[in-house]
Amino acid sequence: MELQRVLAKDSRAAMDQVHKLYGQDALVISNKRAKNKTELIVAVDLKSGADEALEEIQVQTKNSSHKRMTAPITSFDEVMESKIFATEDVNKDNENSIENLENDNSKNIEEAEMREAKEIVSLVKSELSIMRREILLAQQLTTWPGIEVVSHKVQPLIKALSETSISLSLKTLITSVISDTTNIEDAIEKITEIVSANFESVELLENMSGYHLFAGSPGVGKTSMIAKLALTKAAEIGEANVAIVSLRDNRIGAWNQIQLLSGQVGVECYKANNEESLKIILQELANKKLVLIDTSGTESLFVNSLKVQNIDLKKHLIISADCSEAAIARYFENHETWNSLLISKYSETVSVWPVINALMNKNTPLSIANENVDLQTPLKNLKIRDLVVKNLKNMQLSLV
Repeated sequence: MELQRVLAKDSRAAMDQVHKLYGQDALVISNKRAKNKTELIVAVDLKSGADEALEEIQVQTKNSSHKRMTAPITSFDEVMESKIFATEDVNKDNENSIENLENDNSKNIEEAEMREAKEIVSLVKSELSIMRREILLAQQLTTWPGIEVVSHKVQPLIKALSETSISLSLKTLITSVISDTTNIEDAIEKITEIVSANFESVELLENMSGYHLFAGSPGVGKTSMIAKLALTKAAEIGEANVAIVSLRDNRIGAWNQIQLLSGQVGVECYKANNEESLKIILQELANKKLVLIDTSGTESLFVNSLKVQNIDLKKHLIISADCSEAAIARYFENHETWNSLLISKYSETVSVWPVINALMNKNTPLSIANENVDLQTPLKNLKIRDLVVKNLKNMQLSLV
């Protein structure tokens, strides 16, 4: 049943119209005057009309194409969503975007694993190479008089050196240099001179500006050192002139750590997932006086060859004071010279002979030392002479 409204000049005319339109079976529900006319509300049985409409639909369906016959039934809401709000294409785009994102993530994970595997292989090769070098040198020096050529007063120093991780070649060089000395003080001075002659130092904090990228092994303390650099320079040139960028670091919690430290320091931070986004970010930060770029520990060998078009990118290597010679040496194999070297976890009690062994004749200047992760502990300008003297004295006191 369905209600219909009929208007006519009077009741007779209204009933005639009802009988004409809906037949004799139409049931009058109400009869009243409205706007000087008679209004009838009638209940109409639409069963016969529905049967005719159904037959017509069935005939049209039989004559329709097979494609239309097999098309899935779509609800009104679905039609409204797809035709009016165009969500169908959006959903397809979202599905494609999610699929592409999953593929990109899988690809990034595979690439990161490959880079990590290459770093491990590189480290093993470096360790083996150093071992072979030491063995060959030891064989060649079997006839070297060694400690016997040194004054008996200086011999304890040579013995102490033998107990450290100093390389055999450097030990041999030192022995020959101090062979004519007669006391420990003069020997230490000569050792300091010969070692310092192979190193340079640069005061990085004094004139630090532009774009600086930092690399190093996982856990070496890059992020905390970068935060200290940002804090130190922000106090000098203003927080608004310093920014930190995280490059290709997808480690869990890495980005949160950058954000936390940047907030404590009071400088802006940005995240670049690849070289192209890094280029865009650096162009947007052209008004900054200093931009510090942090990298993932697994990216250390990759970043040395990284170049950004129209950007003068200075690259620095951060190592731990207690790392091995091979761990340092691999960063110089088939790579350009770093602009400077920074030492984290620095302590006067830690022997840095592996660092000295690895950096001999590498033309990479020392720049900054960081003692701990506390932001309030200031960074130190690193001088090779001070480094050697402190290590010799600590070695002398503990081993002689």
